[in-house]
Amino acid sequence: MNRLRDNLLSSPSFPPELFRPILQFIRPSDFNYRLCLVSHSFRDVVEAHFYRYIAVPEKRLLHFCRTMIARPDLARRVQRLAFTGAVHREPEPGDTDTVAQMMKSLVNLTDLSISQSVHIRQPGERPWPVDYDDVRILQDCSFKLERLACVFTWAEPLSRWLATQPQLASFEHGGYLGDDPVRPGTSDATLMGCSYLRISPYILACYEEREKPQPVVLRYDMRCSDVQEELRAAQSLRDVSRNLKCLTLTRQTLTEYLSTSRILRAFADKAPNLTCLAIYENIDYSAGENKRILRVIKEHFTKLQVFVWAPLNYPVARDEDGYTSSSSGFSIDSCTEEEMYSFDKTERYALAMFDAVPSMRMFISFRKGPCYVWWRGPAKQDDPSEARPFKRTRLSMGLSEDTFREVDPDEPIDLFVTNVPHGPPLAVPRVIRIYNAPIGLPPSR
Repeated sequence: MNRLRDNLLSSPSFPPELFRPILQFIRPSDFNYRLCLVSHSFRDVVEAHFYRYIAVPEKRLLHFCRTMIARPDLARRVQRLAFTGAVHREPEPGDTDTVAQMMKSLVNLTDLSISQSVHIRQPGERPWPVDYDDVRILQDCSFKLERLACVFTWAEPLSRWLATQPQLASFEHGGYLGDDPVRPGTSDATLMGCSYLRISPYILACYEEREKPQPVVLRYDMRCSDVQEELRAAQSLRDVSRNLKCLTLTRQTLTEYLSTSRILRAFADKAPNLTCLAIYENIDYSAGENKRILRVIKEHFTKLQVFVWAPLNYPVARDEDGYTSSSSGFSIDSCTEEEMYSFDKTERYALAMFDAVPSMRMFISFRKGPCYVWWRGPAKQDDPSEARPFKRTRLSMGLSEDTFREVDPDEPIDLFVTNVPHGPPLAVPRVIRIYNAPIGLPPSR
């Protein structure tokens, strides 16, 4: 970085048309504000390039707000923004208003992510300036978002604001339902244009008998308290599966729970276009339950290409089928106790899945440890019955419940083969280090 600055300083006649190509070789995570000190013209190009996509460092929110308020020219540059509500000092009454003023200056913002801080406030302490109920920082903003991820409480203020964003294509809700026992209403425009969704069952319940969103990619967080509530949550997927291609189910249970195969069967006949299915749970599967999961996939998900199988194997209570997480493991065949955690058992299940679903290209095991993938080549068009090459390897990328946002719903295997995300990232924008960024006026000409 210093060598680049020295070279530019020693070449006062450096052609301006080469500034942007130079910046393409600098990773945004390596950006240092000293680049803005090279020259006035180079500063303009640097700021235009690096202030488009910003992740505000933890506890630096107020510093960023002051910069944007003092530099409206920079505020107009920002297109993608991610931050948490934490600040560098004890919160004060006017901090939330400062954040709201900053948000109003971001007239060209299209992607926004507001996540929970790792610094949790204790009971009795004043909450951070952007907390679960501070949807008001979005009020009266002129931007039109295409993507939004937030942790605001699902209540009337958030639902009403979302109705003002009919162009929204992606929405991820990481918050919880409000304490108000009355469900917030939804308008006909709320989330109806979204092709990417991360939601919980209580959001779908707000639509009641009206038309529901029809996402292509869905992460469904089943936070339910009992078996009947889980069943209703699973059945509600029937109304949003018409266009569904990529589905991620996440579930953590503490008491009795509905079997995973029962959840899948509740909506399977309404999701014929599914190409990628990922199931993340804190329970383990019995041998019989794995057979039932396979049977549902074979009967209904005939276009499935990628299956992420992620039982986490934490001890839980008995499910309604009578199996517990400490039962005979995850093989579709009987096995000995010593074989319970063997690699061969997982491979037998992967091969059985491949035999049952001809369209399947990849079986990913993420059960209580390393992530491995069983992968086979595509079927030959002239002879689909010919044996296809098959291999097992360790997955070269990190896998989590949030991987759904990076999958191409039409070619889901591509992400896991190339490790190249599909589409623009949300909630992981390119990082800009603004620790030493001065607050000042634009350079004079």
